[in-house]
Amino acid sequence: MKTLHQIRFENFETLIKEAGSVAELARQCGYNKPAYFYQVRSQTIKPNGKPLQLGKRICANLERGMGKPFGWMDVDHSSTAGLPALTGKLKESNGTITLALTGASGALYGMRLLECLLSAGKTVYVLISAAARTVAKQELQLDLPESAKATQNVLCTRFAVKPAQLRVFANDDWFAPIASGNGSADAMVICPASMGTVAALAHGTSDSLMERAADVMIKERRPVVIVPREAPLSTIHLENLLKLSQVGCTILPPAAGFYHNPQTVDDMVDFVVAKILDQLHITHSLVPKWGQ
Repeated sequence: MKTLHQIRFENFETLIKEAGSVAELARQCGYNKPAYFYQVRSQTIKPNGKPLQLGKRICANLERGMGKPFGWMDVDHSSTAGLPALTGKLKESNGTITLALTGASGALYGMRLLECLLSAGKTVYVLISAAARTVAKQELQLDLPESAKATQNVLCTRFAVKPAQLRVFANDDWFAPIASGNGSADAMVICPASMGTVAALAHGTSDSLMERAADVMIKERRPVVIVPREAPLSTIHLENLLKLSQVGCTILPPAAGFYHNPQTVDDMVDFVVAKILDQLHITHSLVPKWGQ
């Protein structure tokens, strides 16, 4: 069985190949000088007799810089040999995001994320389940019509954008572009994600456009961020989330941090939304960067 050091080293080599060189990998991941990477690659021995290794912080920077899901460096990907690489990097030039809202509690996260994506100039394809409409009315006092067109008008008015930037699709619209791999978005976020939706994705069922759109993103190996809102989590829930993580989805629970001293509920919501935007490589100023 491989050690964590061996797994990280193999994945490090994979990233070097994807970037083209050690120097280019360092540059893409925010390092001005690639010297340490060269030393790691050559297995330079430290004074204590052990080789230089890739720590958690460096691994996180590598994952972020190369558009990999959190924890990707710690997973042995040799079992997926022959499959296309998880490139899934969303560049600033790309601008189409599919946002799905399910019936889980936490509609505020989804609506705030939608606002931020639109403010960043992204085109957003929105999917809203029937249960999500109920939750939006309960939690936000927001009435979203059953008609996708009417909901699109409500949201475009709410966020002052044109229909070309914000498109809402019905969950039985099988001719929507996101129902096919050749028309899917650059990335997809399911926020909040119910355990029912998580289960459907984990087992490859596609009974709605929301599930089909996510299934397409997974098979096309494009970025998928899942924000599961449930507590406590059963063993079944955890196993389903693990399956999705293993195929490249990013599992991002809406767990707010407190080191930025939040003063309001909105501050705590912004912390979670900021984490999602970070995964999408979208610049924001919702929460100060650590160390700044």
